[in-house]
Amino acid sequence: MRRNYRIGILIAACLIAAISLFAADQSGAFLPGWIRWEESRTEGASPGDPEVMVLKGKTLQVLSGKETVWQTDRDVLVQSSLWCDINHDGAGELVLLCWKQGRYGGSRPFWVEEDEDSWSQHIFIYQWTGEAMRPLWMASDLGMEVEEWAFDETKRLVLTDRTGRVTAWDWRTWGLTNIPLTESQPVQK
Repeated sequence: MRRNYRIGILIAACLIAAISLFAADQSGAFLPGWIRWEESRTEGASPGDPEVMVLKGKTLQVLSGKETVWQTDRDVLVQSSLWCDINHDGAGELVLLCWKQGRYGGSRPFWVEEDEDSWSQHIFIYQWTGEAMRPLWMASDLGMEVEEWAFDETKRLVLTDRTGRVTAWDWRTWGLTNIPLTESQPVQK
């Protein structure tokens, strides 16, 4: 009887530990320590911009008054955000540097049978409709570890990875395209 009780306690403890580890992984507890999680508050600068955008606790919320009208999904952890005209249409877009589990999400290429469970870094771009954010472009795994980023005066997205390598990206037709850095186009960090 006593042996069965001990086995039951051991099984319960293992089950609780497994559930705790799963919950910690789902919340991003095992993400790399080099990530700097930014927090910010951005007020709409132009007519038609969202009233207020708040990045806090790895979640971005769009507020109208004190009411949340849109926020990022719980399974997306936001490292940093930018409000800029990334697609050159004259209106600002919300650009997120974020982390999520899996490389592709619902738009997995046909040749990939199953998405990964590991965390990866992505760039998500949203357009503001006046009431909510509409997904414009949701990048697959970036394939590099972006530590810093900025939208420079030449209207390019400039990414700096952990090794210090700088790349520039521009919206050409649809989506971001890596463009060569030249001396005539200085990078502003």
